[in-house]
Amino acid sequence: MEKRKLSGKTILKLTGALLALGYFGFCLYAGITGKFPGMHRKQHVMRFGDLKNWVSGGMSAVMIAVFCINSAINDLKLQKKRKKSSTPFFFIMLLLLSLPLLLESYLDIGWIGIALYAGIAAFLFGIAWIPQILNQWISRRLLREKPMSGKQQVRIIEWIHFYPLKKLLILAIWGFGVVLVLRGIWVTATGKLEMDGDLFLFLLVVAVLVVALFQKMRRYICTSYPNLSVLNQILSRKQLEQLLEGEHFEPIVFEDAAMKQYLEIYRSQNWMLIGGKLLSKKLALWVTMNRSRNDTSLNVLYLNGMTAKAKVNLELRENRYEEFIPVLRELIGHEESLKLYGKEEQMAEKFASYFLNCNSEQERIAFFLTRDITEIRKDYIQTFSPPDTRKKKRSRQERK
Repeated sequence: MEKRKLSGKTILKLTGALLALGYFGFCLYAGITGKFPGMHRKQHVMRFGDLKNWVSGGMSAVMIAVFCINSAINDLKLQKKRKKSSTPFFFIMLLLLSLPLLLESYLDIGWIGIALYAGIAAFLFGIAWIPQILNQWISRRLLREKPMSGKQQVRIIEWIHFYPLKKLLILAIWGFGVVLVLRGIWVTATGKLEMDGDLFLFLLVVAVLVVALFQKMRRYICTSYPNLSVLNQILSRKQLEQLLEGEHFEPIVFEDAAMKQYLEIYRSQNWMLIGGKLLSKKLALWVTMNRSRNDTSLNVLYLNGMTAKAKVNLELRENRYEEFIPVLRELIGHEESLKLYGKEEQMAEKFASYFLNCNSEQERIAFFLTRDITEIRKDYIQTFSPPDTRKKKRSRQERK
């Protein structure tokens, strides 16, 4: 078993956590027993209003302790074999923060206070976990044995990240800003409300935001099927739906326990669904990975020089990376090492050269995705292979 050395910083963090927890216990003791009159004086604490010293002190101690423990665990790399996430610590902190408030409420109004904060805790946990559960449930609807049309499958994929709901919410927020500005102008013009400096500044800021965010809001609302990145910028909704006709998805099974739990990846004959993003196997030529502490981003380079992006909520290193490599090889359809850095324009020109009779990128992509493209992909691999690889292939062919 690997030995972990405690650095001076880690020891200092753990010491700080112990002291904070000790002070937290003292605050709870003061609140329960009613001793230490100074701890029961009320002070104004920012937006929390007037809080007793033992309540505000306990809340501060919780935040310090949780941050110190989380940082110390990251130093010790205790989460190396699991998905790294600060979510559990965040919700533990919320629960502990609510404990002094819960205790004060119980001491003041009895069990009604406990019921109130229990409802708040349930609501917070619902916000945290229900979307993840719904994402998995929606994704698994693609695995139904009952045949589905391309339109049905694309609609299911669109709901994985709740894009229709997000569009409605963004439109509602932007519309609320418009209504707010118009209402402010109306009540001022009719004399129902006097325009002062604060109101004018508020309406001006809202109006500037409404105007500045209009284009971004419109682009997001009007984007068809955001889960089909790159292709949704080129093809129409109907074309995207037709491309999914006859496709049957199946899950990719992993051996690693964390990958089983957190990676929902599905494949069909021509597509792969990774992190809720639908990627084309026909177009994919190369993949690069950016790994952070909590997730891994994939940049998939298509034959036409454009890049589709996907993200999985897990850090893929060491054994996980080795197990994930076959997935990437299946996506791009080859094992050769290609020299593609800075070659996006060259790839786009090469792609257009295959379809001289097509007048637009939309026609080229639509024609490409509905044909046998084996020879085109072979030509790409040969063109963009490193020089040493090409020489070896030529010498082998000459020997034969």
